[in-house]
Amino acid sequence: MKRLDLKQSAFTLTEIMVALFVFSIVVAGALQVFTFVQKASDSNDKQIQRLREVQMAVRQLEEDIRYLVPRTRRDEYGDTSPLIVGESNSVNSYLEFTRAGWRNPAKLQRSELQHLKYEFVDDELLRHHWLYIDPAQEGQELTRVMLKGVNEFKLEFLDQESWKEDWIIDRGTKGSMPQAIKVTISLQDYGEIYRLFPLTDFSTSERGDDGSGDGRSGGESERDNDGSDNRGRR
Repeated sequence: MKRLDLKQSAFTLTEIMVALFVFSIVVAGALQVFTFVQKASDSNDKQIQRLREVQMAVRQLEEDIRYLVPRTRRDEYGDTSPLIVGESNSVNSYLEFTRAGWRNPAKLQRSELQHLKYEFVDDELLRHHWLYIDPAQEGQELTRVMLKGVNEFKLEFLDQESWKEDWIIDRGTKGSMPQAIKVTISLQDYGEIYRLFPLTDFSTSERGDDGSGDGRSGGESERDNDGSDNRGRR
């Protein structure tokens, strides 16, 4: 009977060490590939989420200005305010106006008009709105962060002659409306997004305090470079 030669059939310690070394290299490489793919997936998800946030914010701004109505507002002292108030600077730009078409599915005791204020503070674009048009009605102010990572919120108002960076008019001329509003939002990651809104499709006469009427500006965005509904770059 032939005797089995154990020395020829068994692995040597050196062979085992080499095999373990090769296996560890393969595992380490696989883990690196998996980590890279996971990070790429997470980064892609964040980019998609960011794009959605930008699109939703710009879409909301477009809708608000498109439904702008020439309606004055009474302050806490009973005085009427201008139809549109806006100022553009590098620290605290803002745009304040009233819009129509505020949906009311819950049938709350309020008007379909909504008073709004867009405000740029630090690196955030905020949207304020009130339950009631006039502050004298003690409507609570609600604030929502529309966008973060904002470098600039620039406003330009077109009068009969040229573009201006503010629209703060005296009470004696509070019925005056700009012919158009240009909005430029500069983002840290997407660059500049701008929209042009003509305001010539309705009469500039003031609305009554009851908020009747559903006129709108009819303004449309001027350009959309990337082909989407809400995002563009220059």
